Amino acid sequence: MDAATILSSVALRWRYAGELLQARWSSLLDVIGDDPMRLWVLGTTVVVFCVYWLYAAIFTIMDITNRPRFLRKYKIQPGQNEPVDLKRLWRAIKVVLFNLTVVNFIDIWLLFKLVLAHHNSHDIRELPSFGRVVRDFVVFILLEEIVFYYAHRLLHHKSIYKYVHKKHHEWTAPIAAITLYAHPVEHVVANLMPIGVALSLLGSHVVIAWGMTTLAVINSMSDHAGYSFPWSAGSVRFHDYHHAKFNYNYGVMGWLDKLHGTYRESHEHKQQQKHKSKRKAK
Repeated sequence: MDAATILSSVALRWRYAGELLQARWSSLLDVIGDDPMRLWVLGTTVVVFCVYWLYAAIFTIMDITNRPRFLRKYKIQPGQNEPVDLKRLWRAIKVVLFNLTVVNFIDIWLLFKLVLAHHNSHDIRELPSFGRVVRDFVVFILLEEIVFYYAHRLLHHKSIYKYVHKKHHEWTAPIAAITLYAHPVEHVVANLMPIGVALSLLGSHVVIAWGMTTLAVINSMSDHAGYSFPWSAGSVRFHDYHHAKFNYNYGVMGWLDKLHGTYRESHEHKQQQKHKSKRKAK
């Protein structure tokens, strides 16, 4: 089979997949309706709520039961939250529920009225192209790093920290369920604003927005889970170290931390790197 035939086959399969997704999206809208405000405001609130608690449930069961035991070796701060204090956890969950429902709904509604209704709701029945999806996700990752870094660092300013961000840092050894345990002001500025800025600047379709928020939620929860598995991203230990030491590692990817001199590696990560270097040298 020559290259031209292979490329033609891939193109046909890709086109078929796109048509299938478009058909499924149209069928869904026939059931739930295609009102932009309902999709953006209610739909996004529901998507974020479901993704958050489905993912949190997995780790919360582990944190409460300390099982399965073979995964305990991946705990970043052994001995912390083993098991988690249920009363403390419930207090945190009530704050998270408020942020996920009331704060999220109001914030998305305001964003819709100000921006999304005018720039992000045209042709809502038509899914974006693959190229548009890739472009939006790549730019989103860059914008989130920039906006989150500076917003997060602002919240650590001595005139603001004790009134707003200190609440989130009560958990020096974080767990997944408390990822959005934060003052409402912090939740808007640090968690919602980076996504809102990206959506507004890119003019993204609502489906891309759901994908972006899902990616952001899962990444943030993984960083707060307290576990570093072999497949975990480097940001997991990176952000866990921020909770332990406070004044380092403000970003998501670490790029701006390296630029501004706030990047630090955990002691465990340094030891792992040294061990790998020694093995390569042998």
